[in-house]
Amino acid sequence: MKRGGTISNQELLAWPIFAISAGVLSLQHLLEDGRKSIAALFMPGDIIDMRGLTGRNRGQLIALSKITLCRLSPAAFEATVEDNPEAQRIAWNNLRGQTYRAMDHAADLAKKQAVEKLASFLFECTNRKLDQGPRDQVHIPIRRIDLADYLGMQPETVSRCFKYLEDRKIIAFQGISNLNILDIPTLRRIANGDKQTENLRNTNDNTFKAIANT
Repeated sequence: MKRGGTISNQELLAWPIFAISAGVLSLQHLLEDGRKSIAALFMPGDIIDMRGLTGRNRGQLIALSKITLCRLSPAAFEATVEDNPEAQRIAWNNLRGQTYRAMDHAADLAKKQAVEKLASFLFECTNRKLDQGPRDQVHIPIRRIDLADYLGMQPETVSRCFKYLEDRKIIAFQGISNLNILDIPTLRRIANGDKQTENLRNTNDNTFKAIANT
């Protein structure tokens, strides 16, 4: 699928289960006034089971990049997990991980300030890496405008949050979509809402307060 492609309700009726091999798929909600929110991101390795959701107000499945997916019929999926204990373990762990991420994301949107939400997202990216590369190397798999919709803030705020972390040498960019985490403990404290991290700002620098209140 190309970026912007949508999986229709008709397709979900026939093929409600699929696995992401490459790219990022989103679950989006669009309000009448044009406001958009991204409720979930599905990345390589994720298994998505949409059985029973067709016709409900579940939003739309829209590709945020060029994606490759493997579609499964319910019969094929059930036969696989029934006959293969390892496949069953992988499938349940995958779906359980999606549930945990949904709960964490809901808490982030409800309670955290802007820079705290971005810090949490960076750790989400490292935790979802399929390879065994260095954990301090992060690839941002989506555009900043989509990241803003996922985190519930404006694109300009996302850019200010990145700059705040970069100026304080907590992260360092290696291109547009790749960065290194230079100070994992401090980034973790920010992600966890440690108010003492406000002391990181320079004297007479209200950047953190401005970002936090956006």
